[in-house]
Amino acid sequence: MSTCHLLASRRNRWIFLTHLVCVLGLFFLAIHAEAGCSRPIQVPVAVAGLNVVFKDNKYSGIMPDFLRLIETKSNCRFVYYYVPKSRQENLFESGNADLLIATVKTTRREKLGTFISLVQLRATVISIDDQHLAIQNVRDLFARSELRLVVVRAYDYGPGYQAILEEMNRQGRLTIEPDPVSVARTMLNNPRYVTIMAPTLFSGVVQTEAMLKPLIGKLRYDKLDELPWTASGIYISNSALNISDQIYLKAQLEKYAASDVVWKSYQSLYPPEVVKIGLRQRDTVP
Repeated sequence: MSTCHLLASRRNRWIFLTHLVCVLGLFFLAIHAEAGCSRPIQVPVAVAGLNVVFKDNKYSGIMPDFLRLIETKSNCRFVYYYVPKSRQENLFESGNADLLIATVKTTRREKLGTFISLVQLRATVISIDDQHLAIQNVRDLFARSELRLVVVRAYDYGPGYQAILEEMNRQGRLTIEPDPVSVARTMLNNPRYVTIMAPTLFSGVVQTEAMLKPLIGKLRYDKLDELPWTASGIYISNSALNISDQIYLKAQLEKYAASDVVWKSYQSLYPPEVVKIGLRQRDTVP
């Protein structure tokens, strides 16, 4: 082959590769421009204080506001429907819900989805302040036979929490309600009851439910060593969503979870003493 033919061949090959790179680049940009969720994302929600507020057939609160931010920045749309907490869990476990929101990270849930941490929270023993002495430890709770424990069905704050429920149930001192409003109402009607719950959640319920206003300023939060800090946030289903939707949602949620938008929402909505005892930023080291 002559030198001219060799140069021409190399030039043609270079032109071809250049065109190929351009075409692939345009193809990538087109895909990126159209990136988003392939369908509306199904989100069952349960009342969760100021995390999720359902009023006049409208959803608001910290979690819907956070997802609304995702909507404005992406091609994803979220469809909410109201269910009890236990039903919310069942839908996610059976692969019939795309997201599980306002929930804590647990070993059982890790098998079902990808977790996006938003904050860290700590459950405490919550009681009406002028009715009982402070509960110093879990032995104190077990020993004071006049106290009864009321909790929400399907709530899970880890192994220590489950152990407390098992012992109180063994003693015949455990009552289970379908939602936090029912728990607070039970305590209001019978001060012998205490609960274990995230302080922000319980405080939010008291703030949003008119019937519970008498509890404002009358609550005490007692920490227990058996109830450590745990991550709280959103699970993305491994089974309800296709892989591309999972990847895209994870990227979007992580992007805005890394900002302080959720933390600032909590700080603006809850009393400082409630935030101090029960909440901290997601990346805080224990």
